[in-house]
Amino acid sequence: MLAGSVDLTPSRYIDRIGTYLAEMFPVPQRLISSFAVYFGFRTLIIGVFPLKIPVFSLASIIGGLDVFLLLLMLRLMDELKDRDIDKRLFSHRPLPSGRVKESDIRCTLLGVIIAYLGINLWARETFWMAALVLAYALLMFRYFFIPRILRSYLLLNLATHNPILPLMFFLLALQVFAEGRQTVREADWFRLLLLVLMYWSMTFAWEIARKIKSREEETEYVTYSRIFGPVGAVATALGAQTLTLVIGLHICAVCSLSIFFAGFLIAGYILVLAASVWFLLRPSARTSRLKPWAECYILLVASGSLLGVGFGW
Repeated sequence: MLAGSVDLTPSRYIDRIGTYLAEMFPVPQRLISSFAVYFGFRTLIIGVFPLKIPVFSLASIIGGLDVFLLLLMLRLMDELKDRDIDKRLFSHRPLPSGRVKESDIRCTLLGVIIAYLGINLWARETFWMAALVLAYALLMFRYFFIPRILRSYLLLNLATHNPILPLMFFLLALQVFAEGRQTVREADWFRLLLLVLMYWSMTFAWEIARKIKSREEETEYVTYSRIFGPVGAVATALGAQTLTLVIGLHICAVCSLSIFFAGFLIAGYILVLAASVWFLLRPSARTSRLKPWAECYILLVASGSLLGVGFGW
């Protein structure tokens, strides 16, 4: 998987991969967002079940790094999977432009996989789940050995690739339960699945939102707005975000969580709703940028979880 000509002169490699990360995966921002999502999810689990463990611990650092490393791993894999189409449609990007070598991406990917396995060896009780998540990611990297079919049908590609995210959240939940000396069998499975679904729905909406364009922007690159039409694509993303809102408010009421948490949920939803409606009313290259609003919603929900549940605001 990681074969290929290698030019890894340390200074040149660092410069090239630094260029790549700055443009395609800015590390400071991704670290902050990864830990925000993890701690939001973690504090909800602690508050809902509840578990007698601190919000911050060594295990929580590992959980946050798991999110960061998995997202970086998927980004690097996508870089290699999409290199042919990127040459045609996104030639300005670091890899197709030649500013970064394929060997840089492959060797960095190998390092990320080793780091991911290394930190998960610390939590032996959940290492099997971490390995399962990695195995699924590697299957995605190979397009489940049916690349022609998956490359031809975006919806089938989405259906086979998106489950990596609920698997990741289930891994994080197992880690939290292991830290609290509980097994998942002892948990309320319905509530646990609701929490996973709540966070998964937001990330699913982000995946849809990043491939919504106005008609003037459409190219041969397949987007959800081409498949469903602008209204259908926006409705799909907003429907997933609505599901997050409904589940969050339900959990808030049933588990008597902070009203502050509910406030962040509602505020984030109002933002994505307003951005979606504005795009439908005035479609353009500017208003079609729904991805940042989807990211804002995720961070607001995670922040509300952490501050409203973890800190008891």
